[in-house]
Amino acid sequence: MSGKPLQPCLVIHRRDYRNSSLLLELFTLDEGRMPAIARGAKSGRAPRAALLQPFTPLQVSFSGKGEIKTLGQVEPEGQVFSLNGKRLYCGFYLNELLMRLLQRNDPHQQLFAHYVTVLSALANGASIDECLRDFEVKLLRELGYALLLDRECETHTPVVADKLYAYVIEQGPLESPQHDSAVSVDVHGRTLLCLQHGLAMDRTTRLEAKALMRRILAFYLGDKPLKSRELFRGFVQPE
Repeated sequence: MSGKPLQPCLVIHRRDYRNSSLLLELFTLDEGRMPAIARGAKSGRAPRAALLQPFTPLQVSFSGKGEIKTLGQVEPEGQVFSLNGKRLYCGFYLNELLMRLLQRNDPHQQLFAHYVTVLSALANGASIDECLRDFEVKLLRELGYALLLDRECETHTPVVADKLYAYVIEQGPLESPQHDSAVSVDVHGRTLLCLQHGLAMDRTTRLEAKALMRRILAFYLGDKPLKSRELFRGFVQPE
């Protein structure tokens, strides 16, 4: 059976499958997240195994009628995103968010483009905090959970930078000081505006943004902790 035309993708997870193959989770431009088997990829006559790594832009084809496709042609597409140290763990974190929050076979072309952009920014020394927060906001927006960041949720008045708000999950910023801390986070308007517009952050804003996004993501991720954060603790406190 002939495979589909080549399409851009990146590997977001891989594990051994039987003796010589790999079971991959791919994030593709046209198909979204999808599983595929790379048959014989680990054998000595299959040098493509070296290509089937996270953070390596690829062009691939695949075939098959079931949910798990068979990987066909694999070609490199541009340079590998070289992530080291803390930035490598950040890349694993992005991949785990995609694994946990994206449904299979649900295309997200804009998110794919942004994922590539963020990997490039991380590899080229951009601010880790700003890269991660920007990706988190855009990921939630793409999934239909867009955050209200620039208006108060009850009065719809514009957020003021110097004001302190209670950000209520699935609602937005609230000016009233009376709120349930179980479903809200205190955050300054300046932090919300930085998240909304992708602006540079100072130390206080970075810490507030991190706390806010961690609480919001936990709401959608559920009780199961992120493995990338557990690995991160053995290296350095996560961003």
